[in-house]
Amino acid sequence: MAKYEVAPTKTNLMKIKRNLGFAQEGWELLDQKRKILTVELMGLIDTAVEAQEIAEEKLKAAFEALDQLTLRMGRREIDLTALGVNIESDINISQRRVMGVSLPTVKVRFTDNPPYFAAPESSVWLDETIKRFREVLHLLGELAEARISLVRLSREVAKTTRRVNALEKIFIPDYKETLKYIEMSLEESEREAFFVLKLVKDRLSRKKGEIYE
Repeated sequence: MAKYEVAPTKTNLMKIKRNLGFAQEGWELLDQKRKILTVELMGLIDTAVEAQEIAEEKLKAAFEALDQLTLRMGRREIDLTALGVNIESDINISQRRVMGVSLPTVKVRFTDNPPYFAAPESSVWLDETIKRFREVLHLLGELAEARISLVRLSREVAKTTRRVNALEKIFIPDYKETLKYIEMSLEESEREAFFVLKLVKDRLSRKKGEIYE
C-alpha cells in the first residue's frame, strides 16, 4: 500500500508523475551542487591547513625579531619609536559566491611613510620586526578567509547532503510507490469495468435471442 493515501484517479496519476519528475530533477541539481561544493571544500581544507602552518611559522619568526629588537633597543626606546611609526592598515572584505554560498575575500593593505625613526637611534631589527609583522597580518587575513569559507562550505555541504538523501531515500521512493499503486488500481478498475461491460453485453445478447425465439 502506498505511503501517501491518495485516491487512485487519473488526475492524481498525472499529479504524482509531475511531482516525481520535479523530485528527480531536484535530486540531480542538488547532487551536482553537492559534488561541486565538496571539491571546493577539499581544496579549502588544504589551503586552510597550509595557511595555518605558514602563519604560525611567520608569527614565531616575527616574535623572534621582536625579541632581538628588545635586546638591542630596550622596551622604553621601542615604545618611544613606536609613536613615530606612521603605518595605516586597511582590511577590505568582499564576497564571492560558489553555488549560492557567500564566501569572503579578505585583503589587508598598508599605507606607510618611512622613515619612522632617526637612524642613530634605531636597529636593523626594527625594520625586520615591522616587515615580519606585516607579513603575519597578510597571512592572518588569508587564514581568516580560508577558515570562514571552510565553515560556510561545510554547513552548506551538510545541508545539501541532507536534502539529497531525503529526496533519494524518502520522497522519490514514496512517489514511485504511490505511482505504482495508482497505476495498478486503475488497471484493476479497467479490468473490472471491462468484465462488467462484457457481462452486460452477454445478457443483452441472450435477451435478444430469447425475444426472437
